[in-house]
Amino acid sequence: MPGPAINKTYATQKLTTAYPHVGLLEVADRALWITKKKLGQDPSRCSHSKLLSASAGNMANAEKDRFLCFWFHHPDSAPTQALGSVATATMAVHGYPIEWHEAHLLVRLDPTWDIANQCLVKSTDTRKVDRNIDQQYAWGEYIFKQYSELKNNKHPLSWHLVGPRAQDSLFYIERSE
Repeated sequence: MPGPAINKTYATQKLTTAYPHVGLLEVADRALWITKKKLGQDPSRCSHSKLLSASAGNMANAEKDRFLCFWFHHPDSAPTQALGSVATATMAVHGYPIEWHEAHLLVRLDPTWDIANQCLVKSTDTRKVDRNIDQQYAWGEYIFKQYSELKNNKHPLSWHLVGPRAQDSLFYIERSE
């Protein structure tokens, strides 16, 4: 089944740590797409769905589930929109304190959604849920490595898997200097 087309008006494959942004990983070929920095658009507040050409239609959210979503925040760019508060040096995600004076990669974790096979995993099938978490962890690790190897990355960078609940999340998995 062919996947959705990327909306190249809003998305680019040129990774950067120069500004906060949202991104998508095409899990089939490990292609990374991030929001472009454009006049009048905050790339960190852009919807992941907007990166897809189907975003004008009502299928955008379903198509987005074909990708692993992530957010990149450079130092002092706490996600105030998502948290609904004023940015401070330390803000919590699911109650866990994050030091926003450094760069952070937040990767969405969905324990019961199998992105590669486009199917729901029964929460009672703990073996499949664990395999699904391991797969999403590996993809998150891949994304983190891509950011860590950028020559323009001048700040310490940590990555986190953020699930639907605090107990589904993993914080400060790895840090690069």
